[in-house]
Amino acid sequence: MAMIVLLVLILLCICYGIATGNRFKQLHIKIQEAQADIEVALIKRYDVLMQSLDAIKGYTEHEEKLMLNLIKARNGMTAAQTQAVLDNQEQVLRNVRIVGEAYPQLYSSELYNNLQMQITETNEHLAASKRLYHANVSLYNQAIAVFPASVIAGMTGNRPAAFLRDENVEAKREIRLR
Repeated sequence: MAMIVLLVLILLCICYGIATGNRFKQLHIKIQEAQADIEVALIKRYDVLMQSLDAIKGYTEHEEKLMLNLIKARNGMTAAQTQAVLDNQEQVLRNVRIVGEAYPQLYSSELYNNLQMQITETNEHLAASKRLYHANVSLYNQAIAVFPASVIAGMTGNRPAAFLRDENVEAKREIRLR
């Protein structure tokens, strides 16, 4: 009788281990899916930025400064590579706004206004994609951190996933009203 109870307990532990491992895999796939959505948003944002830069070229001769260090998004990026692209595109967006301020006639251009609207829409999509990514990373990290699942996570090599960071948080908090 004790042998049967022991076998049942071992079988339950094995089933729990398999189910937990499968849950980790499902959560990891959700993270990959969310990261792919970010990559799609980055590609769309890149295309809109390039259209903006092309429109601005007609108004200014400073296009070389605007195009420096722009990285095109690619499949299979790590969280660090995704962060680098996000940081780079933020710099390009700041440069587009600076050029718009330097050339007031650019603001009156319908093309420029349409591109600004597209940039806003792609930024909203990117922000939504980042929120989904962070939600999935949070679920995954919580799942591998709690006991007894953390034991299985350690045995199967599951490590916490990285959140995307925003290095410009302090600058964004310092909003100056004119």
